[in-house]
Amino acid sequence: MVTYLLKPRIPGGTWVAVALLVIGLVMIGASFTVKDSMSLRVSGCVVAILGLILLTMTIVATRKRRVWVTFDDEGYTIESPSGEYYGSWIDVTDVTVSRNTAKIMLWHGPKRRTVIAHPAREIDDEFMKVREGIRQHLEQ
Repeated sequence: MVTYLLKPRIPGGTWVAVALLVIGLVMIGASFTVKDSMSLRVSGCVVAILGLILLTMTIVATRKRRVWVTFDDEGYTIESPSGEYYGSWIDVTDVTVSRNTAKIMLWHGPKRRTVIAHPAREIDDEFMKVREGIRQHLEQ
């Protein structure tokens, strides 16, 4: 049994969240050097909390978009945000690969197909390993 993990890209909002968090912490730190700076301290706390909330949201969203692909001698299992899919190697009649959107389609006859879509929509090393794993299992 072999399992592959296809990860999405880091969202752009992550860098905004980190910047807000750092700015908030700098404001809080600066408030200790300035006399009568309660408003600066409160503003810094608000900015830092907003940054922390946004950072948490981007991390959770990124983890939820992961795709797990597991192969064994009998078949495959795909766990993605859209659901969990199973299939047997013996039932696969055709395989197509979309290079533009990084998708692999496993066809089970003319009407049923299972799609393995990379959440980052890019062909990376892990996607190539999934492709190679499919090829190896179908050649057996």
